[in-house]
Amino acid sequence: MRFYWLASVIVVLIASVGAGTMIQRDYNRRMNVAAQQAMSLAQALAEHTTQVFTKLEVLSWALIEDQSDRIVDDSLLSEVMRRRAAAEPAVLGIAIVSKRGRIVASGLEKYAINSDVGGQADYLVLSRNDAPPVYISKPYRWNTGLPAAPSKWVMSYARRINDQSGNFDGYVLIIINEAYLYGFYSRLGELPDLVLGLVGTDGIVRASNDESAIGREIPRFIEDYVEKGNGIQTNVADQAGIRRVFANYQSAVTPLVAYVGLPSTPLYRAWIASSSIIVSALIALFTALVALGFVLSKYVKNRGSLMSAVLDALDQRREREFLETIVNTGAVLMIVTDSIGQVIVTNHAIRALFPELNDAQSKTDFFPDVLGKPLVTVLDNLPWQGVNNIVLNDGRKRALSWSVSPILTHDGTIKNLIAVGLDITERREAELAIYQSGKLITLGEVATGIAHEINQPLATLSMAIFNLQTRDTQGTLDETTIREGLALAASQIDRAAKIVRHMRVYGHRSDGKLQPLDPVDAIEGVLTIIGAQIEKQGIAVRRRYNQNEYLVAAELVLLEQILLNLILNARDAVLDKTGDQKTTDEFIEISVSEWSEETICINVKDSGPGISAAIIDRVFEPFFTTKQVGQGTGLGLSLSYGMAREMGGQLRVRNSEAGAEFRLILNRAS
Repeated sequence: MRFYWLASVIVVLIASVGAGTMIQRDYNRRMNVAAQQAMSLAQALAEHTTQVFTKLEVLSWALIEDQSDRIVDDSLLSEVMRRRAAAEPAVLGIAIVSKRGRIVASGLEKYAINSDVGGQADYLVLSRNDAPPVYISKPYRWNTGLPAAPSKWVMSYARRINDQSGNFDGYVLIIINEAYLYGFYSRLGELPDLVLGLVGTDGIVRASNDESAIGREIPRFIEDYVEKGNGIQTNVADQAGIRRVFANYQSAVTPLVAYVGLPSTPLYRAWIASSSIIVSALIALFTALVALGFVLSKYVKNRGSLMSAVLDALDQRREREFLETIVNTGAVLMIVTDSIGQVIVTNHAIRALFPELNDAQSKTDFFPDVLGKPLVTVLDNLPWQGVNNIVLNDGRKRALSWSVSPILTHDGTIKNLIAVGLDITERREAELAIYQSGKLITLGEVATGIAHEINQPLATLSMAIFNLQTRDTQGTLDETTIREGLALAASQIDRAAKIVRHMRVYGHRSDGKLQPLDPVDAIEGVLTIIGAQIEKQGIAVRRRYNQNEYLVAAELVLLEQILLNLILNARDAVLDKTGDQKTTDEFIEISVSEWSEETICINVKDSGPGISAAIIDRVFEPFFTTKQVGQGTGLGLSLSYGMAREMGGQLRVRNSEAGAEFRLILNRAS
C-alpha cells in the first residue's frame, strides 16, 4: 500500500501542479489581454495628442511667419488670428505677446491689445535665456460668460519668438480648449470605472474623461514612468482604492503621457470563477483516491498477513544468491565497503589485481591506489565515475574504469558503498592506436608544406655559405662578414632543427596520461609546423592569447593533434570559400579564455563559409566529410572529438558571425 499511497501522492502532486499551471496561465492570459487593451487605448490617445499638438505647432509657426512677413496691416492681424482659431476645433483663441509682456495682436476679448501679461507663467518661462522653444501650461479655468457653463478647462500652448540674434522677441500664445481633448476621451471611456487621460512630465493631469481629475497632481505616476518608460503596471490608482491595470504611452511631439486604467476587479472575478472549477475537480480527485486507498488497504492487509512469512524467506534467499552471483562475476571488479569506506567484501577479480586487499578488511586507504581518488572526494561526488591508470607490482600498466554508488538507509544516510570496475586497458590501447594512425594521416597531408618549411632555412644556409666562399675567393673576406655569415647560418639551422624536433615530439605515441600544461605551448607547437604555410596561402593567423595565463589538464600530443585537425579544417574552409581569388580579409583566429571556474576554452574561428544547419550536428560522425573525394578521410573531427572526451573535455561547434567556430573545453589543471 505504500506504493499506492506514494503513487496517489504523485498523482495528486502532478494534478496540483497541472491545476496550478492552468490557473496561473489563465490569470496571466486575462491580465495580458487587459494590458494589451489598455496599451492600445493609450497609444490611440497618444496619437490623438500628437495630431492635435502637431497642428498647434504648424499654427504657431504660421503665426510667427504672419508677424515677421506682414501681408496684412496690424489692424487686420487680430482678425486673421480669429479666423485661424475658428479653423481649429481645439483652439479657443490666439494672441501674440511682445518681449516686454504686452499683447500686440489678439483674437481674444480677454487678452486685449496692450494689456500686460508679464506676470503669467508662460511669459516668465519663455523670457529666460535657457527657455525651451515651447511651453505648455497647467490646466486652468476659463470664464466663458455663458450662464449654462460659466467656465471651462483650458491650457496654454506658447511658442517663443527669437530675433535674428537668437534673443527673446516675444511669443505666440494659443489657448487650447480642453473640452476637445477630454470630450474625445469620454467617447472612448464606455467601460465602467475606466480612467484615461493626459498627464505632463510635471505630474499635472492635463485632460481626463473624469473632469474632476483635471489639474490634479500625481507625482507618483511620473516617478514610475521616468523609471520604467512606456509600459504596463498594476496598482491602486485613485482615492476609491480601485485596483487597475495601467498602460502609459508618451506623445511623440510633446512631453505629455497618455494613460489608460482598466479595472482589474472584473478580471479577478472571472478568473476566480474559472479557477474554482479546476480546484473542485482537484478536490474530487483527492477524495476518490483516499476512498479507494482505504478499500485497497483492507484487502492487502488481509491477504498480506497470509503470505508475508513465505515471501520474506523466498526474497531473502533470492537476494543472497543474486548478490553472490554479481560479486563473483569474472570480468567485473567489485568492492563493497561500509559507510566510512572500510572494506566488507571483495571478489576474486579485484583481489587478483590488488592482493593487498585481502588484508584490507578494516582499511580505507586503498581508495587513492585503486580508484585514483581519496575517499572524501568520492563521497562528495556520489554517484562517482572515473578512470584510474595504475602500475601493478609486476610492472604492467592497466586502465580501470570505476563507478561508485551508495546504498542508502530508509532515512537517506549512506549504509554501504559499492565500487564496480572494468579493465578497459585493451580498449584504451586500441583508441590510442587509432589516434596515432589519425595523427600520421594528418602529418602526411601536411608533409609537402613541412618539407617546404625545412627547405627554406636550408636554402638560406646554402646561400650564406656560397657568399662566404665567393668573398674568400675574391680576397674580400673579413671578420665582420664571417661573423654575420655564421650568425645567419646558426639562426637558419636552429629554425630547421626546431621544426624537426617538434615533428619528432609530435610523432611519438601518446600514453594518455594527463599533465598540467600551458595550452599556448600546444598552439605554438602546431603553428611551428603549419603556421607559415597557412599565411603563405593568404590567410592571416590571429593570436588572441597570452603565455603562462592558464594551465589545463591534458596530454600534449593529443592536444596538438586536436588543434592541428581544427586549424587544418579552418584553412580548408577558407580556401574553399575563396578558391583561386587572393584576398586580405581571410583569417583563422585562435584564442584562449576562461569558460568557467573549472574549465578553459580554446577557440578556433575562421572566416570561411560556415557549416550548413542541415549537417552541423553530423560533423563529428566518423567518415563524414564535405570535402571532395581524395581530399579527406572524414576521421579528423571524429578522432578529435574522441580525444577531447578521453582528456575529460568537450569539443563543440557553432557558426559565428564570420564562419565556423570550434570550442575545445578542457579541465583547468590544479
